Parts: sequence; C-alpha cells; structure tokens
Amino acid sequence: MNKLAKIAATATSATALLALAGAPAEAAATAYNTRSVTLVADPVATMPDACVTRDVYLATGDYKWSQILGGARIPNRDIYIAAGWYTWKDCIITRNGFYNQQSWLSKPGSATATLADTNELHLSGTYTFGSELAPKF
Repeated sequence: MNKLAKIAATATSATALLALAGAPAEAAATAYNTRSVTLVADPVATMPDACVTRDVYLATGDYKWSQILGGARIPNRDIYIAAGWYTWKDCIITRNGFYNQQSWLSKPGSATATLADTNELHLSGTYTFGSELAPKF
C-alpha cells in the first residue's frame, strides 16, 4: 500500500471513530404489558377478571409508569426502579356494574409496587389495557 493510500485509510478510520464518539446515546425504549379484552356493559363480580402478566428485566433508573386503557394513559406515577427481573401484572377487575384497573410490579425480596385506577369504569366494547414503563433516562 503506498503512502497516500495509508493516509487515506487512516483518515477514513479516524473520521468513523469521531462520528461514533460524537453520536448521542439512545434513550431506553418504553416497555409495555398489554392485551385486548372485550367488556360488557353490565358486568357482575362473579365474571372472571382479565389479566396479562410478563417477566421483564428493567435497568436502574426513574420511570413514568402509566396505565393504558384504550387511548388513555392515566393514572400514572413516577417510580424509581432498581435493576433486576420483575413480574409485571395488569388486570381489569370485574365489579357489580363496573370495572377497575390494577397494575403490579414485583421483584423478589422487594415490596410490590402498585398503580390503581379506582374510578368506576362503565365501559363496553373491545379495549387494549395494561400499562407502560417509560424510562426517564
């Protein structure tokens, strides 16, 4: 390889390294725990609840935890999470004449975190429900 080709190769490598070094870090992706459910207009408490559960590894940091019901993202709360494997569960709880929504996040050896919509949800039709964890880092 002649001297000019070596200089060009070195310059190309240096430019590539600078481009990588200057690239901004990507934010962690939002995690979801959702499913669809068909709700009836006049439920009774003896009807089964609808739940979705998954195990997920979460990185240490602050998150915004929001319940999902159709297009709504309420209620929500900020939560600090230590790194580790979590069991994440979301349910539509059947009551007499209405529904509630509950979310839980548990890690062995730690207290279970909860997010609850205690409003009386008077709904019928098919909805996507669950919750999302949006990293704030």
